[in-house]
Amino acid sequence: MTTKLAGYYQQAYASESKHFNQCFYCGCEATERDFCPPLHMLQSIIDLGEEAEFISIPACYECFALLHNERVLTIDGRVTKLKKKLSTKYAKALRIYHMWHESELHDMSDEFVHSIKAGMKLGAEAAERLAFQGFSYATEDASVTIREKRAEFDVQGKVFYDFKDALNYCINDLQVDRTEFYKLVVEDYNGDFNRALSQYRHRHEKVTAANDADSLIKSFAKQHKQNSDFVTRTVKHFINKDPSLTTEGALEQLYNNYIKK
Repeated sequence: MTTKLAGYYQQAYASESKHFNQCFYCGCEATERDFCPPLHMLQSIIDLGEEAEFISIPACYECFALLHNERVLTIDGRVTKLKKKLSTKYAKALRIYHMWHESELHDMSDEFVHSIKAGMKLGAEAAERLAFQGFSYATEDASVTIREKRAEFDVQGKVFYDFKDALNYCINDLQVDRTEFYKLVVEDYNGDFNRALSQYRHRHEKVTAANDADSLIKSFAKQHKQNSDFVTRTVKHFINKDPSLTTEGALEQLYNNYIKK
């Protein structure tokens, strides 16, 4: 039955010899063929009349296993799904690779250095697999050209061709916190550095404003011998009534209404 169903698929082969025996999804050695859509889902897809590409393409065992139960009916869709699954599976190693440099490992314990270096190596391999863009291939009926497109990461108009270089620029030149910003750019904004920077600055402006307001309130309370909790509550009350008020304006109002003799 499986052999009969496999007849629905056209086999795709790399157009250039340098890609022979290479996984279409990540560039590793191909030992399997990924069926698009999955072979064990084919009968239900036929019964439902769903449109699919019906292509089998070279894949490594890991990519084959990750996609085995994914009801994704196009090669492009399967590429996108695979990249997300690889990113999730190797998130920790990718984080170590992007966040650490060997120059930072001096004076660390041998056990710690070994662990970090192993993570960096695995993360570098994962990053290379994620960056792989597939290859042009041919089936019995058609040829599909995959044009290599170099990854670009824009940081305020400055273009980088490597994620790690863009991240290091943000850390070293724009002075963002490494851990917090990495989480923003990877988990929240999917590699969009400009949106991540905007959110990072917005967060820190709010923190700075809050710290400044707290300092003003404490200074005011001390100067006028007032309970700081009372001053804080009153300032919040005035600002809630009139959101256009600044902390300074609210303190001035408090002084005029309750303290000035």
